[in-house]
Order: sequence, then C-alpha cells, then structure tokens
Amino acid sequence: MKPTLSQITRELLASYNRLPRKRLGQHFLVDPGVLQRIVKAAELTGDDLVIEIGSGLGIVTGELAAQAHHVIAIEIDKELLRISKDVLKQFNNISFEGRDILKVDLDKLALGRKYKVVGNLPYYITAPIVEKIVSPKHRPEVAVLMVQKEVAERMAAKPGSKKYGSFSIFVQYHCEVELNSLVSKSSFYPWPEVGSAVVVLRPFQTPKFPVKSEKKLFDLVHAAFQQRRKKLSNSLKEFNIRSTKIDLSRRPETLSLEEFVELTNNVS
Repeated sequence: MKPTLSQITRELLASYNRLPRKRLGQHFLVDPGVLQRIVKAAELTGDDLVIEIGSGLGIVTGELAAQAHHVIAIEIDKELLRISKDVLKQFNNISFEGRDILKVDLDKLALGRKYKVVGNLPYYITAPIVEKIVSPKHRPEVAVLMVQKEVAERMAAKPGSKKYGSFSIFVQYHCEVELNSLVSKSSFYPWPEVGSAVVVLRPFQTPKFPVKSEKKLFDLVHAAFQQRRKKLSNSLKEFNIRSTKIDLSRRPETLSLEEFVELTNNVS
C-alpha cells in the first residue's frame, strides 16, 4: 500500500531525527487534497517562476517544481533547508535560499522576471509577509498563501463585517482577494491551535481606486479604526477633510475602500 502524505512526513522527520519547531510556527501539510488545491490555485504553466516561502520538507516544493519552469525556495531553518535539498535532489529546476523572507527583495530574487508566490506562512509573521508581497513596485502575478483562518477572513472582509478593518483595506487596496478554501487542523502535523485557510491574492498593477497619497490613505484608515466604535467626525479630527458627500457621522466599518479613498482625496 502506498504510504500517505502523513506517513511520509513522519518518516522523513524521524529519519533526520527532527522535530517541528514551535517557535518558528512549523506545521507540515499532510493533506494531499489541500496540496492539490494550492497547486491548482497557482495556475502553473511550464513557463512560470515560483518563489516559495518555506520549503519545509520539500513536499509542496516538489509538486510546484513538477509543473513550473523554476522554483526558488526560501527557508530560514538551516536544518530543514538541508533536508529539503536532500529530498529534492532529483530536481534540476529548484534553487534554494537559506534566508529570512522578511529580508529578501523578491523582485531582485526574480531578476526582474514575472513570478508567482506560494507559501504556508508562519502565523506569527503573516501580516508583515503579506505586506512585503503586495507592496513592492513589481508585484507577483499571484500569491497563494496558507494563513490562519481569522487572518484570511480579515483580508477578504467586506464593509459591515466585524472582521473588516485597516488590514482588510490595506490588502484590498493592493489586490483582488479570494478566500479559496478553509483547511482543518487535521491537515497538518502537528496540529496547529487554530484553523487555516488558503487565500489567493492577485495584485493590481495599478490601483483600482487612485489616491493622491497612499501614506495619507493608510494613516487616515488607521486613525479611523483605532476608534472603530466612534463616528468618523470624532476619530478623524486631526485630518482637515474638505467638503465631502460622505456622512462623517458614520462608523469606519461601514465605509468601502472607495469611500476611504474619496475621504483621503478631500484632505487638504
């Protein structure tokens, strides 16, 4: 009988005398169905360059390499880097970077070529990684990310939702967000403490709603949501907002991205 992905993962860890490291948020994907959903969501072709965040044991990396032109796997854990290199030695289209993703210039790494991003993100640094992916001048064509369920819901949240906030607006300003699927705890070894989700980000090459100053937009949004129960007229006192059609007696969670952009464009 063919071993399951869970058995393969446990045997790999045992053969290298390795335990998952909690401080690095290591939870290895052992559900082949979820693995296939991730690969399918990336819509890979034989011409694609993929930057993978976290090679882990090389399970996802190998699936990506089987369909893409080239994979650059970034792995901060030196021991896991050695293991994944060993596991994937039959592939000649994978290169490895033993670095911290937050210190990597993705565009430089891609040498200016178009690229896609795939990653199972450590939950404790998800927001800065997402910010890094969507903020550069040269963004990926698509990013398929495994993140904490609550974070995925925040990214995709619509106005009026309790999960809608400044992070929702930041991500939606930069990209189209699709909550692809929910992932149960049992899809990982070891089980994480929370549920997960696959989220697909498709960065805009130009903003959907042009704003005079991105910095001013996010400063205004941050100020609004710091006091989300207050009316905009109170939370945005420091901003000199000229005449606007937007009712400033509303609360921030009721405003769309487009309305926040309109407010920002009316700040003198």
